[in-house]
Amino acid sequence: MYYKESLRRHTSKSEFDVSKLEALPRVDILYSHVDDDGVLARAAVAAGARGIVHAGTGNGSIHQNTEKELVNAQKSGVVIVRSARVGTGPTVPSVARYTEEKFLDGDTLSAQKARLLLQLALTKTSDLKEIQRMFDEY
Repeated sequence: MYYKESLRRHTSKSEFDVSKLEALPRVDILYSHVDDDGVLARAAVAAGARGIVHAGTGNGSIHQNTEKELVNAQKSGVVIVRSARVGTGPTVPSVARYTEEKFLDGDTLSAQKARLLLQLALTKTSDLKEIQRMFDEY
């Protein structure tokens, strides 16, 4: 049962064709926590992740040690998407350094939904502006 109509693109209005896909690209989710040391970010890159969704606190905040590792990952071609581990609310580009570091914003999507959208996006492109467009529309 639906209580509200979706205002975003979805299902039959999607630009994604999964009928010909054999597999989706590897995208890992990292959850923010106190004293995070960035080890899991390095492990995701070493395992071949093409994308990382970071589920941060509040507005998708990232622990400083993990942030350094995510910057290194982004510089090596891994797409980084910020999401929040809180119940509701969007991540927005209000923190200038995240925008400067070329981290994308997951808007209102949970980390799990952001992961799936990033996997689908990576089947079409690795262009950061195009992937952000997808996160803005879906």
